Amino acid sequence: MNWTGAVIAGMWFAACAGASAADVGATYPAGSITTREQAQQALEAVRAADAEAEAAHRSELQRCAKVFLQNQCTADERRKFDAQKRELRRVEVEAREVRRHIDADERAKKRSEAEAKRQSEGAPAPLPDANARAAAQAEKEKAAAANREKYQERQKAHAEEQAQRMQNEAEQTNERAANVKEYEEKERAAAEYAKRKEAERIANEKRREDRRIERERAQKEREDQAKR
Repeated sequence: MNWTGAVIAGMWFAACAGASAADVGATYPAGSITTREQAQQALEAVRAADAEAEAAHRSELQRCAKVFLQNQCTADERRKFDAQKRELRRVEVEAREVRRHIDADERAKKRSEAEAKRQSEGAPAPLPDANARAAAQAEKEKAAAANREKYQERQKAHAEEQAQRMQNEAEQTNERAANVKEYEEKERAAAEYAKRKEAERIANEKRREDRRIERERAQKEREDQAKR
């Protein structure tokens, strides 16, 4: 990488310091990492996003410990955190796999160049077993390329499945939030109803007591008049 590329990469790493797991996953969908530089940038982004996710997870768990429905809050946060870790792990695995394949391709290229140079300089022809090894290596590299393609296809399918799962989890979280809100509204309505009924009961008891006192007063007046 030249000096200009190094500066650009450094600026990119600094920008990634505040990236979230979702940002990293969106920046590096399955099959998007194809160069060594991209692989290195992806690994740097994963490290930064992982540290951010860990800190946010601890902070959110502390918040959940103070809210109503603490267990539900904690469970939702852990599901969210696990999804973030899975996405970061996907990007990390793909970046390392791409870098490993690039290293293997470069080693094979150097061997081919060395062989071409040796032949151009009139070196003795390789022994039959050397030819066999070269053919075997070529087949191995061909198989590795096919495996890499299959791996990228699996990663793409996994990313799509993960995106669908995250969407389903978000919908379930919204549904649970709506259920909690409905439950709380019912609880408030029940409390207000009970409060009204209690007030009515107290008022009825007061009216009955007032009528009883009035009857006793009237009875006493009649008795006093009868005595006179």
